[in-house]
Amino acid sequence: MRAVAVGLLIEEQRSDVAAAWKRAVESELGGEPALAFAVGPLLREMSLALRDDGAAAAASAPPREGGALRSAVLVRSGASPARVAREFKLLHRALWDSLRSAGRIVGADERRAADEWLDEALAAALERLDRVRSRMELLERTPAVVPPATRVPFSMRPPPLPSARPAQRPPPLPVPAFQGE
Repeated sequence: MRAVAVGLLIEEQRSDVAAAWKRAVESELGGEPALAFAVGPLLREMSLALRDDGAAAAASAPPREGGALRSAVLVRSGASPARVAREFKLLHRALWDSLRSAGRIVGADERRAADEWLDEALAAALERLDRVRSRMELLERTPAVVPPATRVPFSMRPPPLPSARPAQRPPPLPVPAFQGE
């Protein structure tokens, strides 16, 4: 069985895999899942990527990139990296258990391709979480408060304001006489 066939199998079993993952997360981890919105798109992108890898290998074209990055946006940004990694572990297990229970046998090379894709998706999700946390820290960091000086040195005082009395106008300039014809 080639990667293309595994991609098709994953597409066929996508809802079963997502349901198995959800049950596993509820029973083993509890709480709000970090991948709740990302599992469906992740499985879809993985099936497309595996099908594209097979087609690209046959046509000697580069495979399509970016599916894992697009799905990483759907990972809950408040989740801890450890939680995300545990949920990806459960997604691996749910994927292979669902295919096995459907009577599908997947070879080691094809399984490796799917596992590597999921590992890359995990890395993309963790990198995105790190970037989001870094941005949040920058936004939450407050500037240092500088206490006002009790006495301002003379060199730092502003120049004096102009006086309140009206300025005297200089006398008008004499107009030269016209030297005409």
